[in-house]
Amino acid sequence: MATLQITKKLHITPFIDIQSTTFAKRYVSGVHWRLFGWRVHGEIVVQDPLPEHYLIDNLKLCARLNRFDGDQDEPLRADLGFFLGMLHGGVLTPDGTRPDANTLVIIHTHDFREGYERGRRTYFTQDEGIVHTEDDLLDLLKVHAQDNLYLGREQSTLRWAIGCTVGELSGRLFPLTQPEQQRYEHPTQQVEHLTILQEA
Repeated sequence: MATLQITKKLHITPFIDIQSTTFAKRYVSGVHWRLFGWRVHGEIVVQDPLPEHYLIDNLKLCARLNRFDGDQDEPLRADLGFFLGMLHGGVLTPDGTRPDANTLVIIHTHDFREGYERGRRTYFTQDEGIVHTEDDLLDLLKVHAQDNLYLGREQSTLRWAIGCTVGELSGRLFPLTQPEQQRYEHPTQQVEHLTILQEA
């Protein structure tokens, strides 16, 4: 996987295989903006990871602009590149990954957390169906648009679905943790533990 140059000193490995120059340029712009854009506006504090709704809100905006209809792939690639770059930049410092970051976004809802955890489990335990490339991501998000997830009423389903995708993407940036490994290796112990607690 190719690295992207953000500054003279900072090179990053994106959490998706980039296939187009449009996506790559906008990804770099998003990372750079998230790392250094705050200085332009006179803010004092470096930005933290973005909240879970950042990507969801922007995907809804893309849906309202008909970006998913198949006729606007280049603008959609540019948008997605920037959005993912912003997510990635939120967990970086000018020197590398933030030591206090352990998720790609700040998670607020139960639905998103469940999806995020499911996406990470999928990333670390299976290879089929995982979003590896920019085209894979584009196809997946178009399917969500066809299912009317962005503009429909089932926002909990949307949060879960995007949580799954963001969780998968986080696997390249955040290694498998010891607690995750134990849950994935011994899933029945967790179910037995929950059943015992529910009976008590």
